[in-house]
Amino acid sequence: MKYLHYFNAVALALALTFALTLGVVSLMYLANLDASPRMRIEWPSVRNVTVVFAVLSVLAGAAFWGQFRHLRWRWGAQAILCVGLVVGALLIRAMVSN
Repeated sequence: MKYLHYFNAVALALALTFALTLGVVSLMYLANLDASPRMRIEWPSVRNVTVVFAVLSVLAGAAFWGQFRHLRWRWGAQAILCVGLVVGALLIRAMVSN
């Protein structure tokens, strides 16, 4: 269980860091949408990637907390996190490849 707990902590730290950083970038884009036509074109991609990382942060936080406190629903949260990581990676790959 110790390694799973470490995995959840690392997933939470990385997803939360990306979500917060992209949140700041999103605010900067939002404040400067009229500065350049390219910013308006790129805005939906930046917003969508930010949302994906925010959702992954919530999933990782739930899995971390469930494992840390040995709650009854921890295995469900762990399964949802694993599925969320795969789906999130596929979504980000699809967004970046466009």
